[in-house]
Amino acid sequence: MKSTLLIFTAAALSSAMCATAAERYSLWPRRPAEIEQARQLIKERRPDEAVRLLLPLVGLEGIAGREARQLVGAVNAPVYLSLRHPAAAVYTVRRGDHLTKVASSLHCPYELLMLLNGIVDPSAIHVGQRLVYVPMQQRVEINLPRREITVWNGEMLVSSYNITGAEETLLSGMAEQDAAVTQRDGYVDGSKVPAWSPLMICSDRRLTLSNGIIIAADSKAAGLTLCMAQTDLNELALLVTVGTPVHIVKRAADIPEASQGQAWRRGTMPGQCNEPNCVTLLKKSSFARVHLVE
Repeated sequence: MKSTLLIFTAAALSSAMCATAAERYSLWPRRPAEIEQARQLIKERRPDEAVRLLLPLVGLEGIAGREARQLVGAVNAPVYLSLRHPAAAVYTVRRGDHLTKVASSLHCPYELLMLLNGIVDPSAIHVGQRLVYVPMQQRVEINLPRREITVWNGEMLVSSYNITGAEETLLSGMAEQDAAVTQRDGYVDGSKVPAWSPLMICSDRRLTLSNGIIIAADSKAAGLTLCMAQTDLNELALLVTVGTPVHIVKRAADIPEASQGQAWRRGTMPGQCNEPNCVTLLKKSSFARVHLVE
């Protein structure tokens, strides 16, 4: 009799605990159904429909908005770095042209021009050769409260990247401001690669802004450094040219950190900022970029 009573008591307590947990869980923002629908559309190779479904969500704060932006970026970035770019055009090489000059005049990154045209030796281009190029006329937004870098073409989101770490002085002292990309450097095995070198196509990238901020994969660069994953930074570098406008958002009061599902600490994380003066971002949830190629 006692054992039966104990079993019923345990079952009642378990049921009550589950109900309480369910009630507490219901207080968290619900994940929009459109996100899962968009993921399914991407799997079905219907990316345009997925983007249309996600566009109303890209302005949301918190995890749902971040996931929507990353999914849209996973669809749009490959298009903007390919012959499917909406503004893709053809340039005919003239006497006196060299690839760096052509890339600069067309506002197309040097290494992207090589990739689009299968060029291995930049010095081998010849008069009359037709080069496909895509002009990079995007703008970049660095949103410090969100710890996120986004690339925009007008009002269309092109791509979204996580900021994995930043110096405390940058986070606390930087005011909202406008800047521009002034340098697009490449490094191979720690050595800087000349801008005209064929090695630029396989180099690890680093960006410098007009206000002194450096966007790098680690915090070893001198100056104010924003850190992001190297693979993300390499893609970002292909989407910008020298002169690309950058807007820095600093409105921490507008976006409570608790709503972002994020926590900050000093310390070390693999692949992220690991210097003593660098704050590292830990996220309760992370969303990997979607790879459309199976």
